[in-house]
Amino acid sequence: MVGQKAYAAGNIEASAQRLRSAVEANPDDHRALNDLGQVLVRTGHTQEATQYLDKAAQLVPDSWTYQFNRARAYAQLQKWDQAIQGYRAAAQLFPDDYATQYNLAKALQASGSLNDAIAGYEKAIQLAPGQSDFQLSYGLALEAAKRPGDAAAAYKRYLELEPESPEAEKVKAHLAELQPAGSPKGTQ
Repeated sequence: MVGQKAYAAGNIEASAQRLRSAVEANPDDHRALNDLGQVLVRTGHTQEATQYLDKAAQLVPDSWTYQFNRARAYAQLQKWDQAIQGYRAAAQLFPDDYATQYNLAKALQASGSLNDAIAGYEKAIQLAPGQSDFQLSYGLALEAAKRPGDAAAAYKRYLELEPESPEAEKVKAHLAELQPAGSPKGTQ
């Protein structure tokens, strides 16, 4: 598609214009709708993008890509109900995608559904146990749920996976706060 070539060449404005023309010429071109939505998200026009992403997902509801892209746009706008709806639709289409599960968990946590978020992080970790950021987010959710011992275990796993990360020292200091000197390791 012409809009994609312009985007790949770094000409974002031409890409958006060509994709807008394609949508005007065929308002039911789900690929052009999705691509225009993606370009708009990448250029900071996320609110505008949602109308195109919504329509693409409506036209092809069994497209994991369209559902995921739509959900991600709503998450950027902090419209958690729509983001959760989109991530759940994407998860039904591709239940073993760890990125979908992780993003669903993040949206659930942001919406205040802490127990559902914890379950979502657990599924994401099961699908991709080597993703350190999953452990860190999981630990934060566990801590918010007043489960400091479980949070400490998640932070330790994060440090095992990323011992040299820029966040490692902060996580170590926080872990020490969760486990005061003299308390048995792994309990609380």
